[in-house]
Amino acid sequence: MSDTLTRGDILKLCEKWQNELKINLRRVQIRKMKNKWGSCSTRGILTLNKEVMKLPLKYAEYVIVHELLHLIIPNHSRTFKTLLYVYFPEWEEIHENLQNAGYRK
Repeated sequence: MSDTLTRGDILKLCEKWQNELKINLRRVQIRKMKNKWGSCSTRGILTLNKEVMKLPLKYAEYVIVHELLHLIIPNHSRTFKTLLYVYFPEWEEIHENLQNAGYRK
């Protein structure tokens, strides 16, 4: 079994969290990004760094949840962080590990 996530794996995670968060995700793009793990436009277009596919499943899931939560809260306010804790109690450790990998979030 490969350590690399497939596009299908990523799409399944997106669908799971779209339903869980009750948001409308219009499209998922996976492409090379220099400085970010991902971004999500107000129009519901999720763009993920192709490097996400090399992350452990839990880390990839965190990136997806983080970006999708921006459709609810567009900034990194206390409310946003509270929602992260609700859905991903260990988010701070994952976030720090991703930053140490050379990418910002």
